[in-house]
Amino acid sequence: MTFLTNEVKDRLIKDLPTFAKTSEQFFKKEISVNDYKGLSGPFGTYAERGANTAMYRLRLPGGRITQQQLAFLADMFTRFELPHLHFTTGQSIQIHGLQGPQVIEMFRECHANGIYSRGGGGDHPRNIAASPLRGVVAGEPFDITPYVQIASEYILTLIPDFKMPRKLKIAFTNGLENSTHVTFKDLGFWAQADGTFTVYAAGGLGGNPRKGILLAEKVDPADILYYIKAMVRTFIENADYKTRSKNRTRYMVADMGEDKFREAFNKFLTFVKRTENLSFELPDTTITKTGNEHLTAAELANTQGLIGEQVQDGLYYVYYHPVGGHAQPVVARDVFQYVGSLDGAEARMTGEEGTYFINLTATEARKVYELIKDDSSTSDFSASVCCVGAAKCQVGFQNSQSAYKDILAHLAAEGIDDSLLPKIHISGCPSSCGTHQIGTLGLHGFVKQVDGKPQPAFNLFKGGSDELGFVTFGEPLGAITTADLPAFFADLATVLNKAGQPYDTWIKDHSDEFEALAKKYI
Repeated sequence: MTFLTNEVKDRLIKDLPTFAKTSEQFFKKEISVNDYKGLSGPFGTYAERGANTAMYRLRLPGGRITQQQLAFLADMFTRFELPHLHFTTGQSIQIHGLQGPQVIEMFRECHANGIYSRGGGGDHPRNIAASPLRGVVAGEPFDITPYVQIASEYILTLIPDFKMPRKLKIAFTNGLENSTHVTFKDLGFWAQADGTFTVYAAGGLGGNPRKGILLAEKVDPADILYYIKAMVRTFIENADYKTRSKNRTRYMVADMGEDKFREAFNKFLTFVKRTENLSFELPDTTITKTGNEHLTAAELANTQGLIGEQVQDGLYYVYYHPVGGHAQPVVARDVFQYVGSLDGAEARMTGEEGTYFINLTATEARKVYELIKDDSSTSDFSASVCCVGAAKCQVGFQNSQSAYKDILAHLAAEGIDDSLLPKIHISGCPSSCGTHQIGTLGLHGFVKQVDGKPQPAFNLFKGGSDELGFVTFGEPLGAITTADLPAFFADLATVLNKAGQPYDTWIKDHSDEFEALAKKYI
């Protein structure tokens, strides 16, 4: 059984001509940015700052890009001569610097190749997130891959029919890591050792972040679609339609209380189970590919952690993390083209602005590594998470990408080793597209008064974590001007290098020293 029928596919694209007309009006300056946004978001596209270009967001369920889709995207990247690709924290790819006709044609071509970007923005259920290495690493309770596929197909059927209050984010974890933030998403499924899911709900980052509440335990995987539908109905019936900024599920719990929220949800869950048949047959996602050669321990060590072994004998994955999530278009094109030519291979976008290429033989892994090694981060600090920033984003306060690259450039110019610095999370504004609240160190765009004059700045957060069972939102310490950020991180790196300890180890016994250092700049 598939929920993604031809009828559903047709409904997802049927009003593209209407949007094409709206897009033409916008690029002719006949309608405003706000008027365009209300119609463009449902198609996964938004105007960029300056209102002269647009970005287009691919909807990639669980971050997955199939072999055939990789080949198609490589061809599209070539034909459109794309200037700017950004890997996102939503396990997606954003294509920037586009004109209206390019967006329309990309949407049409992507749709024809199984990339259904309807609902990639706007008030819709968004791209479902899932552990990127599901099904290929040891220790998983069970393989969540087929359930992610079923849920992703089902959620697309709801987009044409339901008027959502705001966006709704759903995630799955294989139980080994929490990069998809299941315990603080609108709805999250955590795989358990007994073959069931523990379900969390009504969490989120951004303004007034909130951890999710425990909604249910020992949920039969066969029931996941009932939980999704019940959550959609609960959201629609109980959201705050008067105040858009509070029209997210986390505010519902704050207003209703946990018990009343669970009561409202369970009412809809009972109703959906009684009135709908959401049973399904699991798709076969078994990996049948094999390899007959193994990389040596020395070879693996020489890749600085970018190549890893899968549980499937003789198969490997390669990790590609461009600095700031900004992939060089030529590198992305070449590696997508190559992996798209390999039987059984695919890509899995991560929630930290990278991608894994999986199901590779030893020979294939070597080739992929050679293609990406010069454009991929090899230290925690160079693999930091950074939103696209105010240079592109309409709502961003500060240019997060520029600030981060200035820090990297300063460290390099001063000859300061950054290998002991932690991965940081940078957002251009409080919206948390860079997930600053769960970073060991986090920053979000701000404006600081210095001698009575406003200066570009970033608020500094300390001590965040998205670890399963131990989620902590960072503590705000104060604002550092953008101009001072390079010196602050240079000082921190110097302290760590003298101590000979990575930040995550050093901070355990030196919290006061860190805060004293930060206060020099705050």
